[in-house]
Amino acid sequence: MRRLVVVGGGISGLAAAWAASQAAPRMEGGLEVLVLERGGAVGGKASSIARDGWLVEEGPSGFLGGRPEMERLIDGIGLASERMPANRTSARRFLFRGGRIRQVDPNPVSLLREGILGPRGALRMLAEPFIAARRDDADESVWAFAARRLGAEVADRMILPMALGIFAGDARRLSLAAAFPRMAALEREHGSLTRGMIARRGRTSSGALTSFRCGMQQLPRALAERGGFAVRCGAEVRALLRTNVGWSVAVDGDAEVIPADAVILAGEPWAMAPLLQPHDPALAAELAAISCPPVAVVALGFGAAAAAQVPVGFGVLIARGEGFRMLGNLWETHLYHGRGPAGHVLVRAMFGGAVDPEAGALSEAELAALARGEIARLYGMMDAPVFEHVVRVPRAIPQYEIGHSARVARIADAIEALPGLSMTGNGLRGVAFADAASDGVRVGDAAVQQLRARVGCHPRAPLAAACHETIPRMVPP
Repeated sequence: MRRLVVVGGGISGLAAAWAASQAAPRMEGGLEVLVLERGGAVGGKASSIARDGWLVEEGPSGFLGGRPEMERLIDGIGLASERMPANRTSARRFLFRGGRIRQVDPNPVSLLREGILGPRGALRMLAEPFIAARRDDADESVWAFAARRLGAEVADRMILPMALGIFAGDARRLSLAAAFPRMAALEREHGSLTRGMIARRGRTSSGALTSFRCGMQQLPRALAERGGFAVRCGAEVRALLRTNVGWSVAVDGDAEVIPADAVILAGEPWAMAPLLQPHDPALAAELAAISCPPVAVVALGFGAAAAAQVPVGFGVLIARGEGFRMLGNLWETHLYHGRGPAGHVLVRAMFGGAVDPEAGALSEAELAALARGEIARLYGMMDAPVFEHVVRVPRAIPQYEIGHSARVARIADAIEALPGLSMTGNGLRGVAFADAASDGVRVGDAAVQQLRARVGCHPRAPLAAACHETIPRMVPP
């Protein structure tokens, strides 16, 4: 029996474990898959809290359908019927600029009418199909790309807030190729964003925004409960050790190491770096260099009177310089049914990120007070919230800054030089929930293929003996 150990019980690690476990019946001698999660529950940042009739997402509120690996995962674990598509009104997006909430329709005329763009900015946006495409491979920031193709006014007024909403990041520092590869592909393949979107219309779709009936954590929980692999929560890995036949994993509080034929590292980049430091210091430094600034989420529930003050739609992003620390709000009860008591509204406010990391130092009480005051001012509310929930994430969304793609390539090369080791997670090839899950499925599939191809792999008993022979002094008695 061979053993694959996955370090990290977020969606990437669980997806990798599930994909690998699907091959277990076909693996000669069998395959045991074990997930080690340092927290008390699986899911990582996909955490759903149900309390007093409210359902609050501490992390992502949904995912875009259409990814083949993601569809395979959902169907394979039996959650297809549990999908919950977002309400149609979620297509309505808003931006707070110039002292008021304005609806965003990516049409120059509508943007001009709403006051998001001025006449010159709208005309410059219309000229996009006539702007020559960039042909070199130099990395470019998201802001620089938008300014070059759509004009600086669009980049400042729309793209900067958009980057805050997706990455809690600064568009002037984020890499287009790494953060928004599909946008880069439109210019590369069609010479223009407009021509590219017209060419792809009807042929491809990014899919509809979707969650699950019991929230986003329903998928990680289902994977852990019936994915065909074992899960240990509260198991913090303190060392990753090489042996002459594979790897062994040392867990805090365990007297014995866990022998493994292969290991998948699926945790956050800053958490995986110390495990790799003894084996490749340069690789560890690459992972540690991926910035993950703090983010805080404050969910406030309001009664019917206050609910009437909140527009119907997805939510609102707040431009910097408008006198708010909030990056934006999501209107959860407008997105999905069953997120709060009938007639009430659940507003989720985000703080921090790359533009305001000091928010990470605020206490829960300070964040709740800040959110109450800013939401009251934003919507003109007089009523106090009837529900509050605060979550602070000291290291949140990885920032795919300029040079990220080259860094990921170097990480992949270094990992390849460590036989039996693989890596996934949202710090590498996509921060979105579906991207991270899909990457996990691919890495899980590849890990099994590598195990099959390895020559001279030993079953568990010789492997365990070899581990104890080579590293007894590294394990506490």
